[in-house]
Amino acid sequence: MLKTVEMSRADKTSGIAVTYRSGSENMFGTCPANCELNPSGTGCAPVEIDFEYLDALLKAKPRRGYSFTYSHFNPMSWSFYLDEGKTVINYSAPTPEKAAHWHLSGVPSVTVVDPGYWYAGTTLEFQTGLAGVGKYRHAGGVRIVRCPAEYLDRVGCQNCGGKDGPLCARLNRDFVIGFTAHGSGKKKAADPEQSGGCYAASGNVAIHWRAMPGKPQPRPDPEAVAHFVKTLPATAIVRHHVAGDIGAE
Repeated sequence: MLKTVEMSRADKTSGIAVTYRSGSENMFGTCPANCELNPSGTGCAPVEIDFEYLDALLKAKPRRGYSFTYSHFNPMSWSFYLDEGKTVINYSAPTPEKAAHWHLSGVPSVTVVDPGYWYAGTTLEFQTGLAGVGKYRHAGGVRIVRCPAEYLDRVGCQNCGGKDGPLCARLNRDFVIGFTAHGSGKKKAADPEQSGGCYAASGNVAIHWRAMPGKPQPRPDPEAVAHFVKTLPATAIVRHHVAGDIGAE
């Protein structure tokens, strides 16, 4: 199931196009069941990728615009399909160290951290530039850059990267992006030893996501995402899957 929004009104994604993806009967139906943030215990097998949809997703980029998304599936299942001029899929890693590992393997990566992470560097780290108070840290030899929408006024996905486009839409960037855990499950989200904590399972995102399963859809997901992007301006920015993933239900 795919829900499309031509212009989001949410704070972070205001002004850009977004999509939501769910299973036909379960909102977690396209997510990996073993995702650390998945509180439902349901979803796809770890390697059960919807390759027809993945192909359409990668092509679902406005001609002169940007498109990006995130996946909790192991990058070994999909990262070799990434290429310039296509949708950028970021691997959502459970820790900064794992994000750094995959970044060094050539996979654009992001991670979720505890709110105190940005201030927990040692004095030496701050003095030598390996950490910037509230803005970045280093892990595994890789810079972990905090999402600028978290600490800058009037900054969101539409303008976070200036003329070079959103940070998450840069395939070959030299840093990992870190998101501070938020929502009612933020304590679980920031602790890789605990399951659950998916931000999309609560709040406004969950309202949209829960309403999707069971609704009639005139087109299968691959056709729906391709058609949606064709209706957008050539310079549009698209964030695919505010909730959901690339799995085959």
